Amino acid sequence: ANIGLPKPLAVIKATQYMNIEQMKLSDLMTLHKICCEAYMQNFFDHWESGGLEDYINKEFGLDTLKTELSDKNIQYYVAFINGEPVAFMKINLMSNLPDLDAEKGLELNRIYILPQFKGLKIGKRLLDLAFDIAKSNKKEIVWLLVIDTNQAAISFYEKAGFQFHSKTQIDYPKFKEELKGTWRMYCDLSKSNT
Repeated sequence: ANIGLPKPLAVIKATQYMNIEQMKLSDLMTLHKICCEAYMQNFFDHWESGGLEDYINKEFGLDTLKTELSDKNIQYYVAFINGEPVAFMKINLMSNLPDLDAEKGLELNRIYILPQFKGLKIGKRLLDLAFDIAKSNKKEIVWLLVIDTNQAAISFYEKAGFQFHSKTQIDYPKFKEELKGTWRMYCDLSKSNT
């Protein structure tokens, strides 16, 4: 039986061969594949029958991704381990919390990691990249939405300096009612060392 590497060695090995690349139009199929796989594997149980397929087709369909890759305010990044895509991040450079200037905010729209690659600091590397991009674009606020029952994600973001801002709801048909509650969380870069 394969017992695998001890956790610290696994982390070092994965990090050593990990790279993050900004996606371009020529990367459309790679992006489409990792978006669909990472979302499905993480959220398959959040949907009523038929809802997951509809959502994936709408949010990660080729036409949607092509349009977003052509938008200068939307950026996608994919993390690769040994050349295989294992996670992605989507940021919006022109989005802020309600009633705040969109030009001063960066929305961390998505960070999704294939479940078998969680625990390897990939999320942290992507989040650090988002903060670097925010700072280089002179953004004051980095913000996101997180499902309010996803305690692991909330803890991850709190450790990174995010705090609760307000509650809202996911408004997608066929998304399970008990999971629709979300928090807006934010990190004020003008007041933090992040």
